[in-house]
Order: sequence, then structure tokens, then C-alpha cells
Amino acid sequence: MSSDPPPTRPVFLPGAAADVPAEPTDHCLMVADGKLLVRPDGDFPRVADVPGRATEPDLVPLGTLDGVPVWAVAWETDDATLGRWLGWRELASGLTEPLAALAGRALQVVTWRRSHRYCGACTAELADVPGEHARRCPDCQLYVPMQLSPAVLVAIRRPGPPGAPEQLLLVRHSYGSTEVWALVAGFVEAGETLEQAVHREVAEEVGLRVDRLVYFGSQPWAMSGPSVVLAGFTAYCPDPMSEPVVDGRELTQARWFPLDALPEALPPTYSISRWLVESVRVPATT
Repeated sequence: MSSDPPPTRPVFLPGAAADVPAEPTDHCLMVADGKLLVRPDGDFPRVADVPGRATEPDLVPLGTLDGVPVWAVAWETDDATLGRWLGWRELASGLTEPLAALAGRALQVVTWRRSHRYCGACTAELADVPGEHARRCPDCQLYVPMQLSPAVLVAIRRPGPPGAPEQLLLVRHSYGSTEVWALVAGFVEAGETLEQAVHREVAEEVGLRVDRLVYFGSQPWAMSGPSVVLAGFTAYCPDPMSEPVVDGRELTQARWFPLDALPEALPPTYSISRWLVESVRVPATT
């Protein structure tokens, strides 16, 4: 009796160094107006697909995908004659990891380069730092690395009624996908640890105190901005009688749901928010 081997997933290794010149068969992610180009066959373009064959300085190294170099290039307009231009949400919903992360990285790098062309101290035009996604001012030597914006999100549980499953706190936001039941989340402020940010966001958004904070994992999240990286946690609300009080600004609703009866309108399956929910979900009994 034989069985087919499990399918292998692509291996993406991030990198910023252009160790070898670009080849026509290398991957090349074209970015225009916050969207990426997808060929008619559903694949990312190759260097040979770039109209006019972008010159070497136009190509920005992103790393390698299964050993093949990956480049990014900024395009002026989302020309429909070249293929389909999709936002990261559409791309990520149809891509497996690490391809979704690769698409987010291309958006991040190209957007950062476009918005960091001049020195913020002396206004001189910045120069690329070889081997890094960073720039340096040739006049005053200001070093400008590509910066990330860390954010946290947390799956909060509390005890259920006697004999019943625990409950999970889910919220609805006043912006974005307002119909989705999501997790408490927010950006990390200067001087905060990730854990301190979780406690602050929970207190500010729903007025609760939590403990037993455990790190879950992280995910680049281009949907909230090209430089955002999410750090997920689980936490516990020890008081079974604690009820959330929404801040009225970012949140419109907050409710406790039994872990065996969660709502259908949950975050998308490709998100760390959904991964957190599924990690604590209890299968419903029939």
C-alpha cells in the first residue's frame, strides 16, 4: 500500500541583498497604488513580464522563493492590460503562506521607498544602503531604516457557567469590516512592551483586567498598513461576572460567546486573529 507524499509548501527566505543580477525568469512583484499585479495564469509576474524590462536599479530585492530570486518594482498605474491588480486582502484570501507574506513584503518595501525619498533632517535626497532595506543621507549621514509598526491582539477567555464551556470575548469595530466579530487589538506605543500594550488596550477598549498572558505568534498584516506586524496573545479574565464596556470610539459592540457557539462572522481564515480564535474554539456538540 502506498500513499502520496504530503504537498510541500513554498519556502520564502527574506533578503535585501542583490547577490546576483536579475534574470528574466526571476519572480518580480509589480506594485501600483497599493495593489499587486497577478498574471492571467494566477501567478506572480516574472522579470521578463515587466514592460520595457525594468532596469537593474528599479528592481528591489525581496529574497528568494524556492531558491529563485524575488524582486519588487514600483509601477505608476494599475494598467489593466497587464493582468489583474489586486489588493492585499484579495490576494491573501487566495494565497497560502508564505506567498501572502511575500505579497505583503512587496507592498511594504515599495511603499516605504516611495515615502522615504528625502532626508527629514536636511531634505537631501536619500541613497540606498547596499544589502539593506534602508537609506542614508549623503549630506548629514542620517540613517533611515525601514521601520515596522507593531500591534497586538488578544483572545480573552473567562469561565463559563457551571458545567458549560469557557467564553471568548469578541468585539465589533466602528471601522473596516464592521460586521465581523474580531479580537481586541491595537498599536504598541513608544516605551511599551508588547505585554503592556495588551493590558492597556484591553483596559481602554473594553474596561477589563486580564492575566495569564501567553504569546501565541505573529503575522505581517498589510491590510492595516504596509508596515504593520501583529503579535497575538491569549489571556484570561478571572472574574466570571466581568462585562465589557466598549469605548464608543473604536468599538461598537463587545460580547462573551461560549467557545462551542461562536458566531459565523469571524475574521478571515488567513489571519492570525482567526488562528487565535480557532486555537481556543471548542467543537459544538450535535
